[in-house]
Amino acid sequence: MRILLFLARIIVGAVFVFSGFVKAVDPLGSCYKFTDYFNLAFDMPYMAQFSLPLAFMLAALEFTTGVMLIFKLKPRWAVWMALAFEIVFTPLTLYIAITNPVHDCGCFGDALVLDNWTTFAKNVVLLALIIYLVVKRKLLDNPLSDNVELAIAITTFCIALIFQHFMIRHLPILDFRPYKIGNNIAEKMEFPPDAPRDVYKTQLIYENSITGELKEFDTDNYPWNDSTWVWKETKSVLVEKGYVPEVHDFTMVDTSGVDYTEQVLNFDKPVLLVVMHKLEQSEVEGLDMLRKLQDYAQKKNYAVIGMTSSNWDVVENVKSEFAIEFPFVQTDDITLKTIVRANPGIVKLEKGTVTGKWNYRDFKFK
Repeated sequence: MRILLFLARIIVGAVFVFSGFVKAVDPLGSCYKFTDYFNLAFDMPYMAQFSLPLAFMLAALEFTTGVMLIFKLKPRWAVWMALAFEIVFTPLTLYIAITNPVHDCGCFGDALVLDNWTTFAKNVVLLALIIYLVVKRKLLDNPLSDNVELAIAITTFCIALIFQHFMIRHLPILDFRPYKIGNNIAEKMEFPPDAPRDVYKTQLIYENSITGELKEFDTDNYPWNDSTWVWKETKSVLVEKGYVPEVHDFTMVDTSGVDYTEQVLNFDKPVLLVVMHKLEQSEVEGLDMLRKLQDYAQKKNYAVIGMTSSNWDVVENVKSEFAIEFPFVQTDDITLKTIVRANPGIVKLEKGTVTGKWNYRDFKFK
């Protein structure tokens, strides 16, 4: 029993520590996931404004709960905290698995992407282990005094919050996304010749001219020789998802609708991408430094391109207000948030390979 209790405690604690840590490394990623939940899953867009503080609290609480379980700090509190998490998230992930409003739950950030049904199964297993820990909670003890245990737990929680604040002001210390330093974007966009393709099924919709009944047929079984059935519509239904490249939505379109993606990824000199997913939300301090950045790039013989999802009127207004001279292209908002967790953020490309990434605060002019 002691061995089972130890294993259950360590497994649950490790999962909570891992989940909390990868969220804390990338709090903006968790913020975006909360926003997706509020907008897509629950039709509560008014809650999106609370996404960032909720992301901070969730990561800190998960990490602290895991640490408390592993080191038996206030262990009886810890098992009840873990149970509270699973009472909320097990039915929630069941709902997400059934309705599928988002493709992954984000429970392990970008470090480990699980589909929704796998996530639900994971929570069921955790719930069973936690219930066992709750039943056997009286066997959990710690030689430290209550005050020392509580102080360590509170310190852990505060450190998790401070750590996330540092990640927000700079960049995540671990990058699990396809645009991390060292990756070649063009290679990540490639589709292997032997990779499976999407499989579609053709459905033919016919209407019975006598009864008005609408009926679906496939291409092997349709009423081609029965004049009572009149064709109304043809649908293509996805029945099997094929291979999706890691980078599948990276485009750079200018005001004329010209796509410069291939040209930029194969440019013969370094390119600085200034990523601002929403110009109207960019930090003024960051916009101010762009004049210095363009002068620096000119001296270094670098190309500079602004990337945003804002409309062209906003782009022209910002360029005029902050005396920005380099060209801009439009890119999907989600893609820009994925490329770099900063607004503005700076990415250095050399022949399509990411060789540097910075929050604007950290860019060194040397």
